[in-house]
Amino acid sequence: MTSAIRSQYTDLFYENALPALREVIFDQFEKQPDLVPMVFKIETDESWGVQDTTYTGLGAAVEKLEGEDVTFDRAMQGYDKTYRHVTYAIAASLSEELIEDNRMNLIEQVYRSLGTSMYQTKQVTAFNILNDGFTTTGPDGENLFDTGHPLIGGGTYANRPTTDIALSVAGMREMETSLMRQTNDRGINIVIMPRTLVVPPDLKYIANELTKSEYKPQTANNEINTFNGSYSLVVSPFLTSTTAWFATAETSQLQLKFISRLEPSERSWVDEKTGSVNTRIRCRFSVGYSDYKGTWGTTG
Repeated sequence: MTSAIRSQYTDLFYENALPALREVIFDQFEKQPDLVPMVFKIETDESWGVQDTTYTGLGAAVEKLEGEDVTFDRAMQGYDKTYRHVTYAIAASLSEELIEDNRMNLIEQVYRSLGTSMYQTKQVTAFNILNDGFTTTGPDGENLFDTGHPLIGGGTYANRPTTDIALSVAGMREMETSLMRQTNDRGINIVIMPRTLVVPPDLKYIANELTKSEYKPQTANNEINTFNGSYSLVVSPFLTSTTAWFATAETSQLQLKFISRLEPSERSWVDEKTGSVNTRIRCRFSVGYSDYKGTWGTTG
């Protein structure tokens, strides 16, 4: 009689325990802070990928004299970027014996780790765009953070200082000036205001001093801190450098993109040969950038 009951454990587990354990996966995935939307523009897609092309817009309006023809201008095509959605997945298998012995603490840990694994993948993949931003070329043939981005209408722009600078009052001032002077490819100022400061844990304390102190940090003078209250601070453990730091405009002004094709989903099934219960979590997304505008970075 006992063996007959034990043989039904897998079916009972599948029907009764598994729905609750599915919730454990997504609870673990969602309870950790999602830093991606604070730095990237979030989009969705329902196909294999996205083909993006930038355009310059028009030049500045010119004076029109009475009776004279209006001046015509045209937008110029910029650079192409293709986002190909990548599938990310991981699975775990619970043996029939583990289920029969009702080792729910261990089983729950396994399911929680599925959520953690997917969370880690999303964050690491996204923040690697910043980590690789000094070494990997983008649509315009330059690094994301570079001193010589070519403007289609002529000239260049730098969203990285000629000499890298540490996170400090001087560094913040240089960053703000650079971003606020940023122009589009036709040389028109696009009124970029830095809103988000992105730093590794190693720079958390100096970043808090710089953005949240009432008075200018690291001085005995009672000068006001002009950065106070102006920034959202993102402290990301997924940044690999201990000295590099970044600033961005509001995400609505950015072309840093995280494109979701399929949100994380779970599927479970029983292996009829072994009796094991297999559970997989899977998602599809792409991440990258079509344009550097609105971003600034330095290796520190």
